Amino acid sequence: MSFCKVSKANIYYEIIGTGTPIVMLHGYSPDHQLMKGCMEPVFAESDGWKRIYIDLPGMGKTTDYKKINNSDEMLEAVIELIHFLIPNERYLLVGESYGGYLVRGIMREYQEQILGAAFICLLIIPDKQSRTVPEQSIVSADKDFLSTLTKHELEDFSSHLVVLDEYNCHRYTNEVLAGIEKPF
Repeated sequence: MSFCKVSKANIYYEIIGTGTPIVMLHGYSPDHQLMKGCMEPVFAESDGWKRIYIDLPGMGKTTDYKKINNSDEMLEAVIELIHFLIPNERYLLVGESYGGYLVRGIMREYQEQILGAAFICLLIIPDKQSRTVPEQSIVSADKDFLSTLTKHELEDFSSHLVVLDEYNCHRYTNEVLAGIEKPF
């Protein structure tokens, strides 16, 4: 296991591959497994990329984060980690939801070092009451598979996804729930 002690946290991270660094920032609640599950298939047959997956403070395996009280302090911790892991290197950023929000903060301060950024489920307006979003609607559902789930599993699964099948349930369980349900 790899950890980096920054001023306000002991951040867990994983590095896969070598080459141009790509810092992967997951959203609020899960851990780095969300980004690994999403991004590693993209790089399965591609060399030259150093993927850096981190557990944001307060999530996953990252510890000693009690001094982080807001998003500005979260951003400071992430930037400190980046500067430690890839000093004086140009890099790419990928952020999912809250991770994308942090990417925007990094981009604001370190434009010269950033080669580009990608956003997944981007959080644009952090205040939930100020957002206008469409209602969730189920696109497709495998009724045979859904009948194998408990009532609780079905309610949780169908309240978060729009394609309800075994493949997506497996990914949701292993890439999202696994990070949320880890004991701290």
